[in-house]
Parts: sequence; C-alpha cells; structure tokens
Amino acid sequence: MNQDEDPKYKLVYDILTRGVNGTEKWLDRGCIIFSGYYDSAFWLAKKLSEDIPEYKIGLYAGSNKSALIQNGRVQRIERNEIKLLVKNNELKLVVGTDAASEGLNLQALGSLINLDLPWNPTRLEQRKGRIQRIGQKNPIVYVYNMRIVVRLRIMCMMRFLRD
Repeated sequence: MNQDEDPKYKLVYDILTRGVNGTEKWLDRGCIIFSGYYDSAFWLAKKLSEDIPEYKIGLYAGSNKSALIQNGRVQRIERNEIKLLVKNNELKLVVGTDAASEGLNLQALGSLINLDLPWNPTRLEQRKGRIQRIGQKNPIVYVYNMRIVVRLRIMCMMRFLRD
C-alpha cells in the first residue's frame, strides 16, 4: 500500500484538522500522538509537517532521536526543549514514542491519539497521564485510540464451502 494513502494517517490528519463527532479541531487544543515504534512516529511527524506546514511538530523519542520538524525539515533537539516549548504554548503538536509516556508533564495539551495500542494496559494509562493531570487547562481531555479492525469475509467462505 502506498504510504501517502495510509488510512491511519488520513484519520489522524482529519482528527487534528476537523475534530471528531462535533469536537473542535484537536490541533486547536494541542495534541500528543503516541506510537510504540520510532519509525512510525518519525514518518507521521514528517508527513504531518509537510501537510500542515504552519505548525512545528515535536518528535519526542529516546537515544538522541528527538527533533523539531517543520515543513519537512528536521532539526535535532533535546527532549527538555520540547517540554519547554509545550509548556510555553509554542508547540501544539507532539509525536512521541513510549519514551514520552513517563515523567513528562504536558497539561498544556488537551488531546491524545494512540496510533497503536500497547499490550500492557498500564502503558496506556501512562500515556494518558501525560495530559490528564493536575494543572490541565481543559475541563475535558480527548483521547482517541486507533485499532485495527479485521473484517473476515465469512459469507464468501461459506459460499465457497457450499459450492
């Protein structure tokens, strides 16, 4: 499948720029997007920076892989700088690996998208805990959990078995 037509990307883009079920654009609230995989987080941050060039996007990852991305250009920065930019409302969109799920206070952001779901439910709670904490500026925090839906073609299989 062509990555430019990725359905998960399209859904993330729509949530950020249009909202969900009557909510405002999640970009207006500030958003962190989690992925358990660095390659997915990097690709998503870079693609979003190309499609929403007016926004800086923080990539929060481990092992000196954190960056600030705007209009497709990647600038490596320290994770502490991303924290400071969010705190000062200079950064409204962060894409993070699970390195961002502990010890990070992001109550300036009002929404969270889980691009993938960890097997351990405690990790999911840790991710949510980055924005749902004392000092949160929004009365309601939005969380969207993406999951893969597998559709089986049972009817076709049954018809095949009958023939």
